[in-house]
Amino acid sequence: MVRTMSVWRWQLIFAGSILAITVMVLGLRPEVFAAPTYLAGLVTILAATITVLALPWEYLSARLVFAVPLVDALAIGLMTNVPDIRFGMLWVFPVVWVAMYYSMRHVLVILALVTACLIQFGHQTRDPSDMLLRALVVSLTLCFLGATVNIGARRARASRRLLRRQAEQIGSAAERAKAHRQRVTQIIDSLDIALVAVTDCGTIIEMNDAYRRLYGRDHKGTSLSSTVVEYDDWQGEPLAPEQRPLARAARGETLKDERIWLFDAEGQWHALEVSTEPMASVTGDAHTTLLIMNDITAALAAAEERRTVATIVTHELRNPLTAILGHVDLLLEQEDLPEPTAKKLEIIASAAERMQRLVSATLDQTRSEAQLLSEPVDLRQLSESSIASFLPTAEQQGLSLDIEGADTLPIYGDAFRLRQVFDNLLSNAVKYTPEGGHIAVRLGASAEGEAEVTIADTGTGIAPADVDRIFQRYYRSQDALDSGIPGTGLGMNIVREIVTAHEGTLEIKSDLGEGTCITLRFPRQPITKETA
Repeated sequence: MVRTMSVWRWQLIFAGSILAITVMVLGLRPEVFAAPTYLAGLVTILAATITVLALPWEYLSARLVFAVPLVDALAIGLMTNVPDIRFGMLWVFPVVWVAMYYSMRHVLVILALVTACLIQFGHQTRDPSDMLLRALVVSLTLCFLGATVNIGARRARASRRLLRRQAEQIGSAAERAKAHRQRVTQIIDSLDIALVAVTDCGTIIEMNDAYRRLYGRDHKGTSLSSTVVEYDDWQGEPLAPEQRPLARAARGETLKDERIWLFDAEGQWHALEVSTEPMASVTGDAHTTLLIMNDITAALAAAEERRTVATIVTHELRNPLTAILGHVDLLLEQEDLPEPTAKKLEIIASAAERMQRLVSATLDQTRSEAQLLSEPVDLRQLSESSIASFLPTAEQQGLSLDIEGADTLPIYGDAFRLRQVFDNLLSNAVKYTPEGGHIAVRLGASAEGEAEVTIADTGTGIAPADVDRIFQRYYRSQDALDSGIPGTGLGMNIVREIVTAHEGTLEIKSDLGEGTCITLRFPRQPITKETA
């Protein structure tokens, strides 16, 4: 349809111009109609116009369209036989038409036709040299015009193609940017952490679904009918408007894990940890701050539940431990008690006392860490008492267990917690050393003067990939799982926490099938800690 309209437009413009000229000729020079070639030209133009309006040019080839300006040029040539009227100027119409839509080769074809018409239909009374000169001037003029229009048309088409490609590229980039923004929005909306971006004018420009749920907003950011209230503590005082996180973020304040309590529209309390992060802004834009609100209500509830369970369990352990210690004391008071049995009872009493201390430590949360880490402790005595606890199990499994090195190795720390370190390490050594193996505990001083304890075994060893991971809570290597040996995966994590609390270091060297060597180093001077 585009081609049809274009052909119609050009032909109707040309035919309208001829009609206007014909009316003027009829009024001013009616004798022109006596020339048969003039009438032939008019009839040719009329027939061409009717044909153009009748044919469906959308379905015809471009070559057939090219025939229309050729026919028009021929018709103008027939009309140029009239003397004293410059009908040759009308050749501008078909030449410009061809130059606009066809190549320079087609322009030369129609110029050749124009030249032939000038020679063939020109006024015969003129001198031949004048006719040739006229044909040359008209042909060169039309050639220059056609070339200029053709070059301009090609450039215009090239510019349109370039603009079209650029528009397509811009459209594609816009679509990609839109899809990327949608993906980012979906990711942010899937987070449980509430996020909201606010300008320094207090205007919210972005928020995610978690924030909308907490603060009762719809997807457009409009507040719903129900309202929420922010408090400084659980069932505390409501925050003043200027102290609310959103207002503080708008002022550009830096917040780091500050806790507030939110009472939502459904009557539920939420503990929120609030932080802020400045956001990059374009020059001239308002300063923007990202407000991050992490709902830690479930974590606080879980921690409180764990404390409650620990309190109940430790409280209930007191009675059986008291009974164990009481009966052991009664047995030890017997004078006819065999010496081996007395030693075993002493080990039982020592273990029960340690358990009782653990219960007391769990219940007593007010004792400061500084007090725990400032007591004099002899690592030799701790090692010997721990070995005495595991020696019966080691002998039963056919293992040798000995201690060597310094007779005393004093440091400052918490004897109870350090005993947990030795118990966990010796327990692992006994569990993972096969029958006939050897476990050795060596005590001494490092090159830097620190107290050094090494526990080495000839057990199954640890794979290199598992060495760093054994300190993770609840982690057990695949070899340990395949062995069927029971365990919780907490022992090494506890060991590292206690050693770190004493400002010590822990080094592990292990090879599969060859055993494990663990070296502990502790400072000799008292450890300074802030009171908890």
